[in-house]
Amino acid sequence: MVTQEELENLLAQGHELRPLEVKGPASIEDKAFVARVARAVMAMGNLRDGGLVVIGIADTHIAAMLPGLDAAQLAEWSDFDRVTAALAKYSDPPVSFELHMFTLRSGADVVVLEVEEFEHDIHICKKSYQGVLQDGHTYVRPRGEPRSVMVPSSADMRELHNLAIDKGVREFVRRAGAAGLPLNVPVVAPADADRAAFDEEYTQAWAEPTPVTEPEAGGIGDWVTTPAFTDISVRPGPYQRKRLPPGQLDRFVVEHAVRLRGWPVPFVANEPVQRHGSWVAQDVVVMPHVESWRMFSSGQFVHRRLLATELRHSAEVRPNVSAATGAVALWDVLFYLVEVAEFGARLATSLSVDSVAFDVAIAGVNGRELVSGDFKRELHRPYLAAAERFDGTTVVDAAALLEDVRGVGVGLAQQLLQQFGLDVPDQVLLDWQAQVLKPS
Repeated sequence: MVTQEELENLLAQGHELRPLEVKGPASIEDKAFVARVARAVMAMGNLRDGGLVVIGIADTHIAAMLPGLDAAQLAEWSDFDRVTAALAKYSDPPVSFELHMFTLRSGADVVVLEVEEFEHDIHICKKSYQGVLQDGHTYVRPRGEPRSVMVPSSADMRELHNLAIDKGVREFVRRAGAAGLPLNVPVVAPADADRAAFDEEYTQAWAEPTPVTEPEAGGIGDWVTTPAFTDISVRPGPYQRKRLPPGQLDRFVVEHAVRLRGWPVPFVANEPVQRHGSWVAQDVVVMPHVESWRMFSSGQFVHRRLLATELRHSAEVRPNVSAATGAVALWDVLFYLVEVAEFGARLATSLSVDSVAFDVAIAGVNGRELVSGDFKRELHRPYLAAAERFDGTTVVDAAALLEDVRGVGVGLAQQLLQQFGLDVPDQVLLDWQAQVLKPS
């Protein structure tokens, strides 16, 4: 579920994004306006992980987060049943969404439709509205153009069809697992030659400093002495140097980015990637997020990101022990590694690989205290790190990963959290992430 902070971070970019569209303000009685909202909602429903339609923000005042809905408009658009009925006239099947109301820091009142990705069938328009919607057409959010339009190209139609196929494969694996049909094969550890090849790519990826390892002055909190960051590799097995064409790498990342919260993993900035022959790279500094990602033709994805504790001015993510050099928020590790596992599952489905290896780490944690990051879920005693880096690794059969993505993500998080000394049941972490992250 999107939070107000996440929404404001997205709006602060000053422009619409693929998973973010702004509309309004206008009355729900304005039929042309409702048709435009329906077009946006259908397009978001046809996007992997869905997206947000923000009602009350003009597209000319996105960064200012203005003007907002007046009292009458807010009452209309906050009526879930009325909004559902207005939008259902246009989409087959109807679009599923959650409705949120926020008063933004600008003072503007908005309604946010958090649209879910289609469940089984893509959303098709079933009713025309002159100049806005055409019966029988499919609306999407094409890459590079943050707008809701009829499918503009074969590449966009292929992306939509591939998403439907991926969903079908994962649903089959889930049902087969529930029925006790054995789809898993014995997991074989990567051969030494495979690991050496992946390691060589990893070394290439981080040969030069990045904004994560060497943040700019003023880019992180003044309480941070040494930046701490997550450092992950997702490796499809077996190793194939030319699994993906170099020209498709950035599009692959965009199409498979994970948006289980408001902010995607990874974030792909609206600017050219760095091209290094068989791999592409991007360094992203969009406060409060600092990250670097690399994607290789072998299918290996590597990602580093500063911890939330480096960038957020919140008492919830501060250490309780005066001698601690900083903090690591439990939720930051948990949610992120569930998202990493989901990215690995999408990679496995699209590339038809045998297995996926995850190497995960937190670096720069010596002297730091593990905190919950949520005052409602306080830890009962201090957990201090005495090492510079904690590492974890696992190799998962592709079918097993698709059957239990969240369990794999929690398992990765446990490998790191337990090195702080924390010992909690997996179910506690599974329940926590399920309350925050959208279904995948």
